[in-house]
Amino acid sequence: MAPKKPQSYLAEAKTLEQSGEVKGAIKLYKTFLSRHRDHPNALKVRVRTAQLCVMQGEHEDAIKVINTAGIAGQQNLMMMYTLAQANAYAGNLAQAHEALEKTRAIDPDYPPAIARLATIMQYEGLTDDAIKIIDDAYARGIDAWDIDHTLGELAVKAGRVDEATERLQRRLEDQSIKGAPRVEMEYMLSTLLERQEKYQEAWDSATRANSLKTDGGMGGYAIKGAQRTKTNTSVHKYKARIERVMEIFTPELLRSLESTDAGPEARPEILMISGMPRSGTTLLEQILSAHPRAESAGEAPFLLQAGYDLKMSPDPKASIIERLSVKKRTKIGGQILEQLQQLSGSDEYVVDKHPGNDEHIGLLSAIAPQAKMILTRRDPRDVALSCYFRNFALGHGWTNSFESIVDMIEIRLQMHDFWLDTIPQNAPWLPLRVGDYQEIVNNPEEQTRSLVEFAGLEWDDACLNFSKRKRIVPTLQPHQAAQGVYKGSLAKWVRYADCMGGSLDRLNTICERHGYSVE
Repeated sequence: MAPKKPQSYLAEAKTLEQSGEVKGAIKLYKTFLSRHRDHPNALKVRVRTAQLCVMQGEHEDAIKVINTAGIAGQQNLMMMYTLAQANAYAGNLAQAHEALEKTRAIDPDYPPAIARLATIMQYEGLTDDAIKIIDDAYARGIDAWDIDHTLGELAVKAGRVDEATERLQRRLEDQSIKGAPRVEMEYMLSTLLERQEKYQEAWDSATRANSLKTDGGMGGYAIKGAQRTKTNTSVHKYKARIERVMEIFTPELLRSLESTDAGPEARPEILMISGMPRSGTTLLEQILSAHPRAESAGEAPFLLQAGYDLKMSPDPKASIIERLSVKKRTKIGGQILEQLQQLSGSDEYVVDKHPGNDEHIGLLSAIAPQAKMILTRRDPRDVALSCYFRNFALGHGWTNSFESIVDMIEIRLQMHDFWLDTIPQNAPWLPLRVGDYQEIVNNPEEQTRSLVEFAGLEWDDACLNFSKRKRIVPTLQPHQAAQGVYKGSLAKWVRYADCMGGSLDRLNTICERHGYSVE
């Protein structure tokens, strides 16, 4: 069989991108690069591969892809900028600064690099310096949406909300601006309009942003040509899969997974946090990873990948778990711990806050006894609102519709109730508890002490002072990252009650079911 031509790899990878199969596209692009390193399009393909890795949260992979480009990569504007992004999200702020300086050496007026540098400075607490960078850009006549967007991030602390709002509104009048830039500006505008207490306008801006996104989401990079699908399609598929998972993990099956002298080996160093996006996963992750003996692996994909490799997703079967030998279970649990520690740089406890881990709690009980799992809870109305106002990356197409968000909240909480009912009684070797956002915000020290004790760690004041750590937190806005525990997001939904329409009735029913007041 004749080897594939270079263009065949690229065409297949592009098709996979547009169908939402980003992992497959990355694999093909990497194959192309390994076989055609000197191809005229190699640098361009390397940049795109790294961008897709960043979209997927695979920041270390993005860094490796770029660093193997050699001297040519050091001289490529987009390569250096993407390297800066990957390092920033990986928490390598010094390396991000270095990559941005190389980017600006190639083009000192490149707006994305200016904007990214200002954003990083906010995370470092250098707000005044960040504002100066933006103002210097304006003074040099740099007119770009990236700069206006970053001013929006700085606006509250700088006391320039009105100016930032006007700049974004004026720029959005330009109908030639499309795709990711328009989406990101609309989301930022919705945040600023909320600050001005213009809630209906803020809702309208978020609605415009969501209407422009494809089912897979856009994040920082648009996938040109991506196909649109109905936003509830992914919810229906997810619901069917979760219902099957709940059927599989019967009390009898769970009890059969108990560890014996033969294994599987206990993994108390694994601390997992999972729940709906915007339900407090980042808050809990910041608290626990601030402990001197723990570090964060971010939203690590390893438990999900184990489930996929075992064919527990997307078509789970009971027989798969039943056939797993103790030796195999021990091996998988050990691999996940090793991968988490390598990603986090920790040789002790590691915190994984992937929102999708809650689907695989049954599997976790089979492979990692004494791993801990915390399910996050927050007022469903606030979760729904926060999801609607957030520009998620790939895999969150359901957030483009408020009704689909409510659908997802309903099935996720149903699944959480299932695990909370079955795991403690039938798989008590997997410690499981709820971390309620409102309780943590209202009683931070009491709840933090409880969480640290649950994790099996001794008390350390650093867990209360987590906001002093200087690191990028991709799921937080820069101005939020240094705030610590704050009450500003409690009951925010009240301001948007009239905008939610009939979905509010459904949310109130969900609230009543889970103990949240509807009065």
